[in-house]
Amino acid sequence: MMRTLGAMVLGAGLLLGCGRKPVSSTAAFFPKSGEIAGWSKTGNTRIFAAADLWQYIDGDADRYIQAGVQKTFTADYRYGDFTDATADIYLMAAASGSKQIMDSEPAMDSQPVALGDGGRLYGASLLFRKGPYLVRLVAYKDSPGIGTALAALGRGIERKLK
Repeated sequence: MMRTLGAMVLGAGLLLGCGRKPVSSTAAFFPKSGEIAGWSKTGNTRIFAAADLWQYIDGDADRYIQAGVQKTFTADYRYGDFTDATADIYLMAAASGSKQIMDSEPAMDSQPVALGDGGRLYGASLLFRKGPYLVRLVAYKDSPGIGTALAALGRGIERKLK
């Protein structure tokens, strides 16, 4: 009886885990430390399902959910000894969702950036989309040159998005 129960528990555990992607595979979206000159990844990748997005971007999650967000991946970076930054990747159900969010962002005070299907630089933040992905990079300190550094990190992420 105990052996049968143990086999059932083991079998159920294997079945439950089969459809899941390991968390470590999501780290492939983000460049590793040193992969992009000056940038170091400073923590683990965090993942938020659409239903839990409010825990990360409380107050703005509904806009992303309405646009079809499926998952959000986020990682922290450090640029040299200068500033910390956060990289967010929103995986939408379709490219139209990433376009919807991108189009809802004000273009005023931004510069176009050649990344993915379109990008904009706003001082110390960068936003671009590529297919169903929307990427937002935010540095916590603005300075001359931070836009160039964010664009380099953005290109590193863009190369990893399939």
